[in-house]
Order: sequence, then C-alpha cells, then structure tokens
Amino acid sequence: MAETSMTRAHGRGGVAARVLILISGVCLAAGLLTPMLQTRRLIFFSDAHSLIDVTRALLEGGQLLLGLVILVFSILFPIGKTFYLAAVNAGWARGQSVLRWVDRLGKWSMMDVLIAALIVFTLSGDRAIEIAEQPGLYFFTAAIVGLMISSGLIVRDHA
Repeated sequence: MAETSMTRAHGRGGVAARVLILISGVCLAAGLLTPMLQTRRLIFFSDAHSLIDVTRALLEGGQLLLGLVILVFSILFPIGKTFYLAAVNAGWARGQSVLRWVDRLGKWSMMDVLIAALIVFTLSGDRAIEIAEQPGLYFFTAAIVGLMISSGLIVRDHA
C-alpha cells in the first residue's frame, strides 16, 4: 500500500527519473540545435556543425540511408523517448513491453557520440584540418545518458 501511494506521488522511477527527464529534455534541445563539432581548414575557413545541420546536409546530398538512420535514432527517437518517459513517469502511459523496447533501443542514440569521438580522433592528426568539439556534443551526451538512466529507473520500478 505504501509503495502504491509512493508511486502515485512520485511516478514510476521516482523523483530522480522525473528530474533526469526534465534535464535531459533541455540538454537534448541544446544538443540538437547548438554546434557539436567545429572544423577549421587552412586557418581561415571555419564551420560549426550541429546534428540537425549534418542530417539535413546528408539528406540533401543524397545520402538518404545514413541521413535517415541519424534522423530516426539520433533526433526523432530521443525526442519521442523523452515524451514517452515523461508520460510513464507521470502515470499517463502504460505498457511494459513498449517500455522495455524504448529502454533497449535508446542505447542506439549513443552511436552519434561514438561517431563524433571517432571523427575527432581520426581528423586530429591531419595538419590541414583542425577539428574541435563544441558544447552541443556535451549537451547531447548528457541528454542521452540522462535518458538511459531515467529509463532504467522507470523499467526497474515498472517490473
């Protein structure tokens, strides 16, 4: 009985999940909209790239498969996961099988963080191109990790 009233008062996953979902939502918006990487060529030419800019460039450049994978797993899925976890935490949504799939698939969003790290590592040895991480990378990483933790808290309480 006490567990049921506690769940009603604080939702699935508790206050920690609620706070993480809120912070992750803010970080996700910042991570998608602010530059993740900055490239500088020949000291004079500099470009900053956000995840949305890169996805748009891939889709417009004809790289449909890669653009769609990034769009689905790195932009749309984390946004949908944020709203779904908030709904489950608030008690508005149910469905244990959906929740487990959201938890499992959410780890794919870390793919972008890994790819960005590999790009920085690979191009850091090239003298003609300088590449540096920007705040968007850190915001996106914080959002994905926060969503993974909150998802785990909610799944644990939902079982």
